[in-house]
Amino acid sequence: MDCLICCTTALIISFSLFYLYAKYRLSYWSRRGVKSPPTHLLFGNFKDCVTLKKPPGEIMREIYNSADPDDPYIGFYIFHKPMLLLRDHDLIKQVMIKDFDVFPNRRFGSGIERDSVGLDSILSMKQPRYKYVKNKLTPVLTGQKLKNMIPLMMECGKLMLSFIEKLPTDEAERSTWEVKDISGRYSTDVLASLVFGISINSFDEKETAFLKNGMSIFRGLRRGIAFIILFFIPEWDFLIAPFIKTPANYLRKVFWQSMNTREQLAFTRGDMIDSMLALKNGEQNPIYKFEGDNLLAHPSSFYIAGFEASATALAFVLYDLARHPEHQDTLYNEIQTHLSGKDLTMDLIKELSFLDCVIAESLRLHPPLPVTDRITTRDYELPRTGLTIEKDIPVYVSINATNQDPKYFSNPQNFIPLRTETENKKFYESLAFGIGPRSCIGQRLALLILKIALITILSNYTMSYETNEKHDNDAIHVFTYAADGLYVQFKKRN
Repeated sequence: MDCLICCTTALIISFSLFYLYAKYRLSYWSRRGVKSPPTHLLFGNFKDCVTLKKPPGEIMREIYNSADPDDPYIGFYIFHKPMLLLRDHDLIKQVMIKDFDVFPNRRFGSGIERDSVGLDSILSMKQPRYKYVKNKLTPVLTGQKLKNMIPLMMECGKLMLSFIEKLPTDEAERSTWEVKDISGRYSTDVLASLVFGISINSFDEKETAFLKNGMSIFRGLRRGIAFIILFFIPEWDFLIAPFIKTPANYLRKVFWQSMNTREQLAFTRGDMIDSMLALKNGEQNPIYKFEGDNLLAHPSSFYIAGFEASATALAFVLYDLARHPEHQDTLYNEIQTHLSGKDLTMDLIKELSFLDCVIAESLRLHPPLPVTDRITTRDYELPRTGLTIEKDIPVYVSINATNQDPKYFSNPQNFIPLRTETENKKFYESLAFGIGPRSCIGQRLALLILKIALITILSNYTMSYETNEKHDNDAIHVFTYAADGLYVQFKKRN
């Protein structure tokens, strides 16, 4: 009996102490005069994410929308850790661009940068290594090198067209297919070619090893949880190590086969392997040596960042065009006017201004990665607010919520490529890739991959959207997913 009383007393004391601790931790923002939504005693504002009811991007949107329209920011918690969500465009630019020296690092990835292939890359690297490595990698994607990559992308586009051509048709000669599947195969082929220096055909079921390994990084519930950890609870990164070993080993094997073959045969192909060889054989700096897995980390990061983002972006642009035939016709006419009977070049692609508008508007509505973050390196007073953000407090931007805020956009849910309402078009067009010195280094490459795919498909097919068949996509993920799939109908142009 005494033992039972002691255990009960201990439990009551333990719960009381936890309750007092949690309530104090969850009062961080209120003690600083910052609004925050109601919190769960254990999970903070991320209960529905931790219990796998909602993806984090949707939760961040809800937090954003829970604020008053003119609030410049709102506080929130992941478990008991305080975070700040910026809502004002000027403050976002202040943090991401003007005061980059205070916010140079991302929260994403490993806190101690211990895994070269999966986590210790330009995606998550911290200063000062980040600046050094970015300066070394920037020449990999110059305008001239992108021009040289166009023929390689066009070859992948031909494989995509052949796949669509062979799809079964209905009485009206239309083929229905899930476009995320098509775009995933296409982006796999392009990135395998440009980044790892190998020609594959993911549209052929006999050659899908690269595709399956790529999908194993992203798809499925376990992968979704792994990415949630990397983006929002990086202190738990040790839990995901077993999930990345197999695809990492596959990419390592492919990469070194390409590197060794290229070095032995002494030929160039105009891809990233050429650049990795130059870095490997160039002068090394103790801050970061381009050798071993340090070399592999960068093609891997380009692939990891590019595969899912490019596939998602392309799928949603096709979906938006299929739902808006009037914009599809305008884009087709632009393509015919500028490109008909001509070899595709970078200069001709630059003339397709409506294509730029279509992509920007689709990215505004469906950013592949709907959140981005930074961490303060010191205490910092947010201008014009009187709020001090303490060192190591993460600052987030909800890209999907920011880009669909009625304060900045009229009819924000509508697909309107020729938007003239916003006074800050350049800001929202680039937000999907991040802004400032830490923006996506592969933005120009990603847009070029998208444009060539769209030109290829639109030149040969009209698209419509009349079905809502179910498709097995797992929506609990950091990246944007359509839980029921995006089924589009293709019809061959005369």
